[in-house]
Amino acid sequence: MTTRRAPGHPVTRSRGHSVIVIGYGNELRGDDAAGPLVAEAVAAWDLPGVTAIVLHQLVPELAETIARARRVVFVDACAAGQAGRARIRPVAPGGPLAALGHTGDPAALLALAAALYGARPPAWLITVPAASFALGANLSAAAARGVDEALRKIRRIIAHPYD
Repeated sequence: MTTRRAPGHPVTRSRGHSVIVIGYGNELRGDDAAGPLVAEAVAAWDLPGVTAIVLHQLVPELAETIARARRVVFVDACAAGQAGRARIRPVAPGGPLAALGHTGDPAALLALAAALYGARPPAWLITVPAASFALGANLSAAAARGVDEALRKIRRIIAHPYD
């Protein structure tokens, strides 16, 4: 088993790159911590072939790791109209590569992996409902439920891929 440490983030466990779960967000801003919390929970499962990565934001350096995966799951908080439910949607490579800096999005990151490595793993974005991004706040009840829902969705992807 190998471990991965993203700068400034906790260690995550890895046993290969069959499924990569990338949880991103600001852990100091209330519900924005949902993505990192989901990735930390997935790491704690310690499943073979599953890698969990916790990041503050998506960065181009992830393209190589994504290129080696069979499936990729991105997890982020979302404030816009989710009616208190975690949502999952497929993500395809796309978007301008020039826009991918330290505020990239999953589609642009997948496009970078395709352009640099010729890899197009199936990918999904799970968004967790967010009610508050206040500095130092705890997760709202809606975000806590969304984290649980996101974890159930990830278990289904691992056990029965949507592809």
